[in-house]
Amino acid sequence: MSIRVVVAGMFALAWAAPLAAQERGTVEFGAFGSAASFDQELLLKSGYGGGGRVGIFLDPRWAIEFENAEMRASRPNGLKSVNVGVLSGRLVAAPVKTGALSLLIGAGAGVGTETNFMHSYGVDALVGAKLALNDNMSFRVDGVWDWLANQDWKSYRSVRAGLSVYRRPTTRIRAVTVAAPAQIIVARDSVSAAETARLRERDRALQALRDSLRTAPPRVSVRDSATMEAKIHFAFDKSVLTDSAKAILDEKAELFRANPAMTVVLLGYTDVTGTDAYNMALGARRASAAKAYLVSKGIAADRLVIESKGERRQLANSAGVAGEASNRRATFRLSMAPDARATP
Repeated sequence: MSIRVVVAGMFALAWAAPLAAQERGTVEFGAFGSAASFDQELLLKSGYGGGGRVGIFLDPRWAIEFENAEMRASRPNGLKSVNVGVLSGRLVAAPVKTGALSLLIGAGAGVGTETNFMHSYGVDALVGAKLALNDNMSFRVDGVWDWLANQDWKSYRSVRAGLSVYRRPTTRIRAVTVAAPAQIIVARDSVSAAETARLRERDRALQALRDSLRTAPPRVSVRDSATMEAKIHFAFDKSVLTDSAKAILDEKAELFRANPAMTVVLLGYTDVTGTDAYNMALGARRASAAKAYLVSKGIAADRLVIESKGERRQLANSAGVAGEASNRRATFRLSMAPDARATP
C-alpha cells in the first residue's frame, strides 16, 4: 500500500468521524521524551531524546502544529553515536473523543536539523492519543513514522510521550444569575459589537418580562401545562430542528397565541461531549433555533427569552447513547406571577 493511500485514508477518516470539541484558537504547548528505531540501511540503530511542539486549533476538528525532536542515536559496529533531529510541520485531526480520551491522526513534512552526519527531509504520519488531566493539561502519546525522500524513502519510527498545556482565547462572556426574579448580571472581558447587540436585545426582553409580571397572569389548563412541559431534542452536535421538534413547537405556538400575556424562557442543553465553552455556545444555538421558529409562527420575539445551560443539569440515569440523546434538549419555562396555577 502506497504512502499516498495511507495519508488519504487518514484524512477521509478524520472528515467522516464525529467532532472532538476543542475551542477554535486554542494554542497547545507540549514537551515530550522520545525513543526511535531506524532502518538498518541508514547506519543507525536506536535513539533517545526529547523535544517540544506548539500547535493551534483551526476549528473543533483540525489543528496545525510544529514540532522539533532531537535525539542521540547509536550506530552499529561500535561506531560513535551521533545527533539526529528533525523539524516538522503537520496537520492533525482528533476524529474520536470519548470522555477525557481523544484519538489523533496527522500527516506532514519535515527537514533534518543535524547536517554533520545525515541531512534529511521527507514526509511523516502520526497516530496518537491524549488524556485530559484537567481543563488546561493533558498527557499525550504519539507514534510517528518518518520517510526520508533523499534516502530512497527509508524510514525510522519513534514513540513520544509527554505533557501538553493549553492557552484558550481570551474573549469570553460570563453570566451569573442572582436570586432576584429575571435579574441577570453579565461580566464581559471582551465583547464584540454583535454580542453587545444581543445583550441589549436580551435586556429589553427581560424588561418586558418584568413588566408582564405586574399584570394578572392567565390561568393555565392541565392540557396547556402538558404542552408547555413538552421538550424538543436535537441530533449530536446539531442545532437544526427535526420534524418532530417542529410539530411540538407548532402546538406551543398555538398556546402562546391564545395567551398573549405569557412570557417564556427557552433553555438549551447539550450532552457532556466537548468543552464547557463549546457546549454553552451549542446550547445557545439550540435555544435560538427554537425561538426563531416560534417567531416565524407569529409569536413576538420579546415574549421569548433564551438561555444556555450547556452540559449542566444532566438528566438522572442518562448514561449511554440513549441517555446522551435525551440530554440534547431544549425546555420551556413559563414565567408568570407566583399565584398562577393550573386549572382543570
